[in-house]
Amino acid sequence: MGKYSIHVEKDYLKFSAAHFLVFGEKCERLHGHNYAVSIDLEGELDEAGYIFDFIALKEFAEHHCNTLDHKTIVPAKNDHLNIIESNGDVEVLFRDKKFIFPQSDVLILPIRNCTAELLAYYLCRKIKEDLEDMETGNITKIRVGVEESPGQAAYYVEDID
Repeated sequence: MGKYSIHVEKDYLKFSAAHFLVFGEKCERLHGHNYAVSIDLEGELDEAGYIFDFIALKEFAEHHCNTLDHKTIVPAKNDHLNIIESNGDVEVLFRDKKFIFPQSDVLILPIRNCTAELLAYYLCRKIKEDLEDMETGNITKIRVGVEESPGQAAYYVEDID
């Protein structure tokens, strides 16, 4: 027996963001990417004969992309970073390196590093929350892709109970 899935990948499902990666004792320079996002849902057909409404899925994805767009993204769960928010600024410390950003330009994410893999995980969790709010019981799997440059993407796949 076959399986059904839907896929969305639109030119507006993208975001531009600055970030740096921390690899143990090393911290990359601050740089940015023009990310592109894709989403796949797998599941059983509902009474209407579809898995999920394309329009609603695109709206969820676009909302989350817009939240990330034109931000400096910082990983909150990285043990090598000290993040201080005060007086409208976000100060990020890594050993002797210090970044200071206006708080309005920063999005602190609940991940340990700002890799494409963990951005895909983060977006998958956000989309999954959106789906749970709609009580969609027929969806069995979600897959989110984050492309940080053409031909270079990471994916996160999660089963949904």
